[in-house]
Amino acid sequence: MESEPLTLQLFIGTADDRLLRPHAFYQVHRITGKTVSTASHEVMQSNTKILEIPLLPENNMRAIIDCAGILKLRNSDIELRKGETDIGRKNTRVRLVFRVHINQPNGRTVSLQVASNPIECSQRSAQELPLVEKQSVESYPATGGKMMLLGGLNFLPESKVVFVEKAQGKLDTNLPRLCSRHFNFPS
Repeated sequence: MESEPLTLQLFIGTADDRLLRPHAFYQVHRITGKTVSTASHEVMQSNTKILEIPLLPENNMRAIIDCAGILKLRNSDIELRKGETDIGRKNTRVRLVFRVHINQPNGRTVSLQVASNPIECSQRSAQELPLVEKQSVESYPATGGKMMLLGGLNFLPESKVVFVEKAQGKLDTNLPRLCSRHFNFPS
């Protein structure tokens, strides 16, 4: 168990297939207010805004991340930066990147970093969102094994339907299922 406080760094990273790096068009934004329970402060490092959150031994080195938001920067400002080749209107997927630096007794520093699953930040119009109009069954066993047909609008071949089982308010299972257009919905 770590006995010294640490600082968790949080920034917005890219979600493409290239090497993870700070995102040019999105940055972390510090959230404040009555409902925010986590202390944090912002720092800038190489044009990247980083949110620093204390990890304290008395909290078992845990923090609730209720103090961070994702802010979209103006395309016109970013496209003027030297060396920026990404197009902001098409680069709308991000990852939350968490990093901590741990000082070792030998004087070295170990850095640990992890990134979230990709987050889509575009604002889709209501006409583009998938809309379920029919479903073949009203209930579905948690163990699976049955087929459920969904009918509706704006389901793309790459769309995924996610079935989620919740137990005692916690997310237990997240099972994506690919859409198929090969079935006709029974009348």
